[in-house]
Amino acid sequence: MFFLILCSVLFAGESYKVSVSIPPVGYFVSKIAGDSLTINVLVPQNSDEHHLELKPQDLIEVEKSDLYFASGLEFERKIIRQLKRKGNFNVIALNPKNLRDPDPHTWLDPLLVKKQAHLIAKALSKKYPQNKILYEKNLENFLEEIDGLHMKMKDLLSGLRSNKFIVYHPSWNYFAKAYNLVQIPIEIEGKEPKPRDLQELIKRAKKENIKIVFVQEGFPDTIARNIASECGADVVSINHLSADWEAELLKTAQVLHNALK
Repeated sequence: MFFLILCSVLFAGESYKVSVSIPPVGYFVSKIAGDSLTINVLVPQNSDEHHLELKPQDLIEVEKSDLYFASGLEFERKIIRQLKRKGNFNVIALNPKNLRDPDPHTWLDPLLVKKQAHLIAKALSKKYPQNKILYEKNLENFLEEIDGLHMKMKDLLSGLRSNKFIVYHPSWNYFAKAYNLVQIPIEIEGKEPKPRDLQELIKRAKKENIKIVFVQEGFPDTIARNIASECGADVVSINHLSADWEAELLKTAQVLHNALK
């Protein structure tokens, strides 16, 4: 199920409303909820979710929601503090508690998304019990789709001659771990690399014969393109916040397969 994101988007639904942080989570909720409610998405899909500046209207829309599905992003702390002051508002944390890694980009690993799907279905069923059968059926269908996606990507990313790729923002670590790949980030602690670090990265890219450099919407790409030029790698644009989550992951896997086989 594909849906469009237009900044703070509202999906179909007459009287019930939930809010989510990012477009991929909006996708997950829509797969389970169908047309039974409205979904408000805070972060546009062509942006940097780590530096989002919330507008007063964003918080108002969240407060109008019955549930908020949190992804563990920095900007959400302000939202959660404000919602707690409201009293009985329900915040659903989608990142597994046993993951101590501060990296919040769990939505890029399909197997972790299966866990999130269960949490979403459980929360929706509890809040809207009249739709429980619908949510359970949609969850079952979505889990089958995720399994199919996982198997396709596993086939594409197995037996490659190389397993390394360069990306500006280190958002693909969970994805890389899931498929025995190695993400090499350009960004260091949220900042552009210093000249010495950049030269070391170019040296490493040449030595390890890096074939693919990913640029990301919402992030600068000049440094990434310069690195690719220096080491003879291809440059491909990807979007870790894509509203079409399944298609974006499959496209990324196909690009990696073509570059690293």
